[in-house]
Amino acid sequence: MQTIIVGGEACAAELIRQWSVGRNFFNGYGPTEASVCSTVAKCTDADQKISIGRPIANAQIYILDSHLQPVPIGVPGELHIGGAGLARGYLNRPELTQEKFIPNPFDNSKLYKTGDLARYLLDGNIEY
Repeated sequence: MQTIIVGGEACAAELIRQWSVGRNFFNGYGPTEASVCSTVAKCTDADQKISIGRPIANAQIYILDSHLQPVPIGVPGELHIGGAGLARGYLNRPELTQEKFIPNPFDNSKLYKTGDLARYLLDGNIEY
C-alpha cells in the first residue's frame, strides 16, 4: 500500500504514527454539505500537530468569529466553507438551509457554517 487517505472523523495522532511510515498519508476534512473532502493535509509520523491542511481546488475556507470577520492566525473560530462543491441546501428544510447556508460576506456567493472550531497555524495549514 502506497497511499492512505482518511476522513470522516478527526484523525488520531496514533493512527498517523502507525500508518504514515513509508507511505503517503493524507488527512481529509469536509462535511457532506460541502463535498467529502474540502481540505487535505499530507501527514507524517513527525508532525507535531494534526492538520486538516488547506483547501482543495475550487473550495474556499474561512475561519470566522461570531461577527463573520476573519480571525487572526492561531485564534479559534468557526470554519466556513464555500466554492464549487457546496450543496444548495437541505431538501425540504428551508429554515435549516437559511440558517446554515449564509451569504458570503466577501463576495456574491454562499458559505456553509460547519459549526466546527478551527484555527490557522503559522504555516497556513488549518488545525481542527
